[in-house]
Amino acid sequence: MKLKKMLLALGFSLALSASVFAADNMWQYNQYTSIDMNSAKLYYDMGRQILSFETVEQSGETTDYCTYVYNIDDQTIQLKKMITKTKKHKYKSSFYPESIKDGNAVIKARARMANDVLVKVKEKDEKK
Repeated sequence: MKLKKMLLALGFSLALSASVFAADNMWQYNQYTSIDMNSAKLYYDMGRQILSFETVEQSGETTDYCTYVYNIDDQTIQLKKMITKTKKHKYKSSFYPESIKDGNAVIKARARMANDVLVKVKEKDEKK
C-alpha cells in the first residue's frame, strides 16, 4: 500500500516537472500565439538559410497548430502545415511560400514573428 502511494506521488511529481519544463520552452508571442522554441531550428538547404518553427494559435473556440518555414535568403515565409481544431471539426491545410516584400499584411506579420524567433534562436546559439 505504501509502495503504491509512493509510486503515485513520484508519478505526479514527474508529470508536473515535465509540464513545467515544457512550459518553459513555450514563448507567449502575443495573446493568441505561443511559439514552441524547442521546435525552432536554423539550418541550410541548398545554400539558403532556413528557419522553421511551430506555433499554437488560439482564437475563440478554434486552435491552429502551425509549422512555419522562413527562407531568410529568399525572404519568403511559408505556412507549411496547419492543423485546425474546433469543437466539431479537425482539418489540415498548407500554403505555398509567399514573398515578404510583396505579401499582404498577414504575410508581413508572419515575417515579423519569424524575425523575432530568429533573434531568439541566434541569442541562444551565442550563449552556447
